[in-house]
Amino acid sequence: MNDLINIKVIQKDFNGEKKRFVNARELHQWLGVGKFFANWIKDRIEKYDFVENLDYFVSIANSGNGLKPNKTGRIVDSEID
Repeated sequence: MNDLINIKVIQKDFNGEKKRFVNARELHQWLGVGKFFANWIKDRIEKYDFVENLDYFVSIANSGNGLKPNKTGRIVDSEID
């Protein structure tokens, strides 16, 4: 595992502070985890006691028309240090 992680890092104002985040789905794919994303992220959140809106935030992707969220498009972005 000497390769650099090649995933997008975004900086965002979050609760009045600038923080850096990665898309958890991209991280999951890069790591090559052998379980479904939903199970993997739930396990990580529980194992590390992540707190929503502190350690991560949930983003709902639009369905394309800009009006209705796509329930399968739920994206969890995790803060990185």
